[in-house]
Amino acid sequence: MNGYVENAQAGVDKSDSTIWKKSENHRYDVDRSMAQTSIPKDTLKHHSISFTYGIITMTDIAAAYASVATSIFSLGSAELQENILGAFSIDYGYKFNEVVETGIVFNYAHPIEKFIALTFMPKLKLNFNNNGFLNPFLELDAGICYFAKVAVPMFHVTFFGLEIGRNFPIILHLLSFGQRGVVSAGIGVRI
Repeated sequence: MNGYVENAQAGVDKSDSTIWKKSENHRYDVDRSMAQTSIPKDTLKHHSISFTYGIITMTDIAAAYASVATSIFSLGSAELQENILGAFSIDYGYKFNEVVETGIVFNYAHPIEKFIALTFMPKLKLNFNNNGFLNPFLELDAGICYFAKVAVPMFHVTFFGLEIGRNFPIILHLLSFGQRGVVSAGIGVRI
């Protein structure tokens, strides 16, 4: 028995590939040069940044309503120039675990010709398949919108969203309502 002997104590469910070698004194010493390490690696990418564009936002709805109300109550003598262009969002997320993510959303919209809307909202996101290629999620954002020199509360709820991809996912807010739009799409990066 002068050769290498594979560790028979590893059992069926264990992944120990330690190689035992008989030494000069007839003892078995461990040859660690061929042993595999089984240190678990943290595969969760905690940070994410995304850029999205959404249509039919809350400020777009408010601008359309204000335009209609202005036309009705001024008997057509005054008009409000609305720009229903949607909104751009930049958000940062931090994943605490594979399900819970939190972060901040910055949103820019230009619903009326003379005013812009800047929105800052903390977010809470629940990921249902974080390490998969297709990750369905649910998201709730709530914060403050600065619009026409007035601060108003603002929100966004995504009842069903998808992230397609792992490191550079395509992000789709498919069934949602709020300041990011009824439907929004974009790209993200996980760091």
